[in-house]
Amino acid sequence: MANFMTVCRKELGDQLGSKRYILLFALIVVLSVLSAYQGAAFIRDNPNANFLAIFTGSQSGFSFVTLMVYFGPIIGLSLGFDAINKERSTGSLSVLLSQPIFRDSILNGKFLAGVAALALLAGSTVGIMVGIAIPLLGFGPALADVSRIAVFALFTILYLAFWLALSLLFSTVIKKTTSSVLAAISTWLVFAFIIAIIASLVAGAAAPVSSPTGFATVTIQGNRTDMFGGNVSFAGDNGFQFTPPNQTETSDFIQQQQTHDSIESAIQSISPTYLYNQAASTILGTRTGSSSIGLIDVGSGTPFRSLGTTQSIASCWPQVTAIAVCTVACFVAAYMLFLRREIRAGG
Repeated sequence: MANFMTVCRKELGDQLGSKRYILLFALIVVLSVLSAYQGAAFIRDNPNANFLAIFTGSQSGFSFVTLMVYFGPIIGLSLGFDAINKERSTGSLSVLLSQPIFRDSILNGKFLAGVAALALLAGSTVGIMVGIAIPLLGFGPALADVSRIAVFALFTILYLAFWLALSLLFSTVIKKTTSSVLAAISTWLVFAFIIAIIASLVAGAAAPVSSPTGFATVTIQGNRTDMFGGNVSFAGDNGFQFTPPNQTETSDFIQQQQTHDSIESAIQSISPTYLYNQAASTILGTRTGSSSIGLIDVGSGTPFRSLGTTQSIASCWPQVTAIAVCTVACFVAAYMLFLRREIRAGG
């Protein structure tokens, strides 16, 4: 236990004092401040939005949740991609193992130190955003909102810890740091972008959506097509005649759209970025907008009143559990490989 804490303190000091961490921390803080101002502006423009919209609402599609979805993995990966293989290549790991220190203490200490550094970053940015938003809005979060913010911060730390565990796995399996960096970046690109694109293509091929006939009606003189696809024929100055769309075709269109969305969502559910986006939005009690790749939160933040704090947290439990299981799986895999790896001087 003493060896474990010694390694943890040493690694945490190295992390917090490294230029890499300081640069990433400064970048995240700057982006968080900008997203806080956007969220506050969104709340002022939308009276129905509550205080939690500072995390999901924005004026230009750049919210704090979006920031964590895309930049969070980079932070987690950057703290662990060279944690093992760099020390192996320099020979410092073999020197460390020559001391009365168990192997599991080394990996456990590195992981715990990384999680502590990520927790400091996530907690600080969330606190900064709340601190900036209160004077801008003139009011603070309600008691229920405080509990949601706390759960959201803990879930964000878990999300970042998954990427840290994944980077430790790459650092353990791959000997060269450049190769582990490429593997980490490739994995991030697959989870953040490629899976969403594949999901859209597969859903479009498996469940194509055909619009009702009314949607394709061409506007002609004296007639206008309404937003639901019905024909609005003007009948002089006394009023207009409304022709509704075909109800059968409309029902088929709704069913096709639901099938398409369910297939796309099921495929994207293998991506931690998608799971985090969905769970974070549920925890915060806000709907998220959709984009071309299904991840970006485009200036939403409209609170839905159907779920209370306990219900919203319970409803996102599958996503939280999935990310937690993936985190444990990556760390256990790295742990077992590290214990069995032959480590010699010079790598």
